[in-house]
Amino acid sequence: MDERGKPSEVRISDLASELGLTKGTVSRALNGYEDISKKTRKRVTEVARILGYVPTTQARRLAMGLTETIGLVLPPVPSQPVNTFVSEFIDSISTALNIHGYDLLVHSVNSEKSEVDQYQRLVHSRKVDGFIILRTLEADTRVDYLLKEGFPFVTHGRTARMAEHDWFDIDGEKAFRDATSHLVKLGHQRIGFVGGGNEFFSAQLRLKGYRNMMEETYDNKISGLEQPGDLTGLGGETAARNLLKQNPCPTAILCANDATALGVIKAARELGFRIPQQLSVIGYDGIALGGYLDPPLTTLTFSIEASGREIVAMLLRRLKEPGLPIISKLASATLKLRGSEGPPT
Repeated sequence: MDERGKPSEVRISDLASELGLTKGTVSRALNGYEDISKKTRKRVTEVARILGYVPTTQARRLAMGLTETIGLVLPPVPSQPVNTFVSEFIDSISTALNIHGYDLLVHSVNSEKSEVDQYQRLVHSRKVDGFIILRTLEADTRVDYLLKEGFPFVTHGRTARMAEHDWFDIDGEKAFRDATSHLVKLGHQRIGFVGGGNEFFSAQLRLKGYRNMMEETYDNKISGLEQPGDLTGLGGETAARNLLKQNPCPTAILCANDATALGVIKAARELGFRIPQQLSVIGYDGIALGGYLDPPLTTLTFSIEASGREIVAMLLRRLKEPGLPIISKLASATLKLRGSEGPPT
């Protein structure tokens, strides 16, 4: 408290004293510099959050011509009430930006054309300093436009032009190899796969990981086990009904995301299948909702909080040092066994 009884402003010197670090180290950690270790950056940002540190931004904005606002334009996707990944991811980004005194401006659109138009409006009005792009496509018009404009951005996912822009991604190909291998070791041979739309670069990689493991395990690829999906629960229901009417039907289904897996489980139960006794199901994303099923959903998971923090650090680094070489980071997913998979009966 100050002499008037009001909460005193937390300064970098206060953080440095609390952490036992120099002010320079604390400042560089808060600004995402990679010469400071990840462990130290995480520790500094966590203490800053607890103590309520808020950067003094007005002078910096005026000096650098920055809005200190980052844009996030939500791509057009079908309604998916069971998919909380996007909301959890937005929360992680917003929390990470807040530590650095940045705001998040979120827009939603209903078509690919209006999506690019939204980027154009935000760029020309200078309302944001940079963008975070979700659900990248192999040929991504958003990336094409921002590269042409020379406007800063980081993608969550890779594209055909990944060598030209900063990106952060999870190794989906390895993740789905691991999940398929786990099901094979449990004794499954007929393992179904529900995809997420081949226009998404990540969906292609997940399918590739599944296919490669199936083809390496069985001399002749077992056909008819792949179904298209759209990353929604409804898409999962439709795909599951197509797979489970086969004779013989799959004993396990691997899904491109958790929302799809929830739809698969719903359809399977309506058809009389018990999970996991008669059908094993594995998802991807690790959304919190999956843990409340009975049994809880086995899923390929990664830290959404850590991903958001990493992406924010990459983008702020790009804003501070535009001449840096391309920054790219590939993280791993972990198979979290919760109970929706088991040996075939």
